[in-house]
Amino acid sequence: MRHTPILLADDGLRSVETRVIDLLRAWNTGTDAQNAMWVDLQETMGAARAKSCLQAFEQMLRLLKAHSWRALTIMPTGTKGISSDEAALARFVLASTEQRRETALAEAGFLVSPTALLPLICAASRFGLPLLCEECRARVLPRRPQTPTH
Repeated sequence: MRHTPILLADDGLRSVETRVIDLLRAWNTGTDAQNAMWVDLQETMGAARAKSCLQAFEQMLRLLKAHSWRALTIMPTGTKGISSDEAALARFVLASTEQRRETALAEAGFLVSPTALLPLICAASRFGLPLLCEECRARVLPRRPQTPTH
């Protein structure tokens, strides 16, 4: 008998998708991980953009909690591989952000009831846009090495 693996390979994901999964996992871990996530977002995109990104993320999670067909499987931080729910949510956020409406609607239909489709797409695109900008900046601008401050 052959068993199907529960976790999917996490290679081949774009940095935005990886970031979405990391944020989901950190959010479910607890306040220490949430604070670390907040600090990291502020450092990479600035306080104002990080705040709007996190607000949209929280709105997306509230919509998922209220209108999901079922509870999503979010793996613990540090797990190698991703669940199919994490992969679907990451694809959905990226499709919403890149304005691929038909793809986003199809993905959202598997996540939530029809009453929450459009608000979820709106929240996901507002959440994903700063992450997409972060990915673009990383491609264009090389990271500056940290110099010690003795």
